[in-house]
Amino acid sequence: MSAIKLEIFPHQTQSGLPYQHLRLEITNENGIITPADLKGLKLPAGVDFSQGIVIEGKAPIWLYGYLVHECHPAAWVGCYDPRLGVVVVATHTHEVSISQVFKVDLPGG
Repeated sequence: MSAIKLEIFPHQTQSGLPYQHLRLEITNENGIITPADLKGLKLPAGVDFSQGIVIEGKAPIWLYGYLVHECHPAAWVGCYDPRLGVVVVATHTHEVSISQVFKVDLPGG
């Protein structure tokens, strides 16, 4: 079993912009992962790259770097910061801009 669990949820920002919410969870008892845990890690099936993707969950920065790279084909990619909301870090659309911040309510799950 992988030490990293990834789940994707259809969701939208508080302003109504649809996106996919990628929740990550470290499943080890001690909550610690190593770079070797990236081997074989794939995005969940059914990701719609025509929409944006928001990455959320407690994890090391290098895991976020990997996931941003894997989500690159998406219309845009944002990272969830509990203090700010979603911060857009990559975009291929004029709908959103780098550094744009969206308010979101986290999806249940």
